[in-house]
Amino acid sequence: MWPIIAARDTLIVIGMLLVVVMTSARLIQPAWWQSRALRGATFAAFGAMLAGIALWAVGRGLGRLPLVHFGAAVAYVGVIVLAPAAIVLPFAAVLDRLLIRFLARASLEPAPALALPPAGAEQDGNLTRRAFIRAGSASLPAMAALTSASGLVAPRLAPRLPIIPMVYEDLHPDLDGLRILQLSDLHLGACAGLDDLAAGLERAMAQRPDLIVLTGDLADDPSLIPGALDLVHRAGARYGALASLGNHEYLHGIEVTRPRYEASSIPLLVSKGTSLTIGRARLFVGGSDDPVHMGGDIASMLRPSIAAAASHAPRAADFRLLLCHRPEGHGPAAEQGFDLTLSGHTHGGQLGLFGRSLLEKLRPGTGWWGTYARRRPSLRAAQRTMLASSPSRLYTTSGFGHWFPFRLGCPTEMPIVVLERARTRARVARGGARGVSTATNSTVTSG
Repeated sequence: MWPIIAARDTLIVIGMLLVVVMTSARLIQPAWWQSRALRGATFAAFGAMLAGIALWAVGRGLGRLPLVHFGAAVAYVGVIVLAPAAIVLPFAAVLDRLLIRFLARASLEPAPALALPPAGAEQDGNLTRRAFIRAGSASLPAMAALTSASGLVAPRLAPRLPIIPMVYEDLHPDLDGLRILQLSDLHLGACAGLDDLAAGLERAMAQRPDLIVLTGDLADDPSLIPGALDLVHRAGARYGALASLGNHEYLHGIEVTRPRYEASSIPLLVSKGTSLTIGRARLFVGGSDDPVHMGGDIASMLRPSIAAAASHAPRAADFRLLLCHRPEGHGPAAEQGFDLTLSGHTHGGQLGLFGRSLLEKLRPGTGWWGTYARRRPSLRAAQRTMLASSPSRLYTTSGFGHWFPFRLGCPTEMPIVVLERARTRARVARGGARGVSTATNSTVTSG
């Protein structure tokens, strides 16, 4: 597990959690602290996290990265599991105390002592109910911890293969049913390897995608880039594969990563594009550069690169697709007449609920995870596309991988985006039959 916040800051978080736990168990409801099991679990958990911090510090001092990563993993896992429990714990302690007092008053008894019931007290009906209340309230933080712990298991599961329909009025018939497999944010070398990619591609190709696109952050170990690109190329999609850059290509040295892309058989699109002839239709695919910056007006930073990519599009293109690592590029893409933007970068915040990121409200308009639509901004922009009657659309994937293995309600994925003609979709809804692409062959020309 790669450290994402400093050891000192992690130690501060651990200290805050300890304060919350001790306040809840010693002051709000001290009866809990008399339980040996609770005391033992508390000492063991916080002792393990402090040991992780110590290993982290020793590893840094010795220059041993594996020791740093192991120590950070121990500390982070403890924080991830205990933080939700610590948040819930004060409320559970207050609830437990109030319910016990209510039970005592309802039974016309004096309020019970704060000590745990003596052995054998289950014989008494009131004490049995009291024990039930105590067990129920104590289960709340336990459930919070277990729910959070499940987020450490999800990243180890195989990426799902969602089918994402994109419906357009007047889509060229030869593009109807075109299937585009998007691979984004693989972060190979951090939490996944080439074997994981090979297994994912084997599953995905069983769905018969026509085109594979890579939308950045392919590898955190640059030495894996050639092997990864070779696997994608050998997957044998009917219309091949195309790639664009992400911020991690720059993070690990663009002077190292870009030549490895350019040495592969997969075209790299950076502020340019290429055209695919699919049957009688012409599909233009552009690729933006990445602004590298993590803050500021990302859309404005992307605008020149997206405009440069759009300048390569033929006026007669039947569909315009943009590969843009950042979803903030959707606005500039709509301005330039792109019909669809495929993005990643956000990982969906790695926290989701009902198919949307829980971070959606933090930065509205970003497009954290899922499908989004944006009106064409002007007649001039609309005239650049054959599909002016439909909005410009965006799909932001939650990504194939991650650099921090925790996901809750936001699984990894390899989406297959399917272009559909509106009238075909209406016919499918009425008759249950799926429209089939009439595309037969393809040629590739430089845009």
